[in-house]
Amino acid sequence: MPDTASYDRTADRQIALMQQQQQSDMLLKQMELNRALTNKQGVLTDLRDLKQQRAADTAANAQRMAALIGAPPPEPTAKAPVIGSDREDMVKAKGKKGLRIERVNQASQTTQGSGTGLNITSY
Repeated sequence: MPDTASYDRTADRQIALMQQQQQSDMLLKQMELNRALTNKQGVLTDLRDLKQQRAADTAANAQRMAALIGAPPPEPTAKAPVIGSDREDMVKAKGKKGLRIERVNQASQTTQGSGTGLNITSY
């Protein structure tokens, strides 16, 4: 009978060597992939930081420009309403006369609506 055990050992060693070579290639490729992913993550982090820095710079520049320019002037129509005590040429009546309802001259007022002849004044 021939001795096949030595052939089996040689075949096993060759198979183990091929598996080891394939696994080392696979591990090398896996390490390259991991390194590439780590580099990509670093680049994305740097990009995020750059975007945040630019946004902060833009906001700071906007604040500086707003401080230089100042507030816009108010609209001409943006005035407080004139109340009775702020009216010009009005003399506040004292006592009981200040509470009375005065009739207004009909010639100076329009007569289109109801109640145009009365003027309730409060000072």
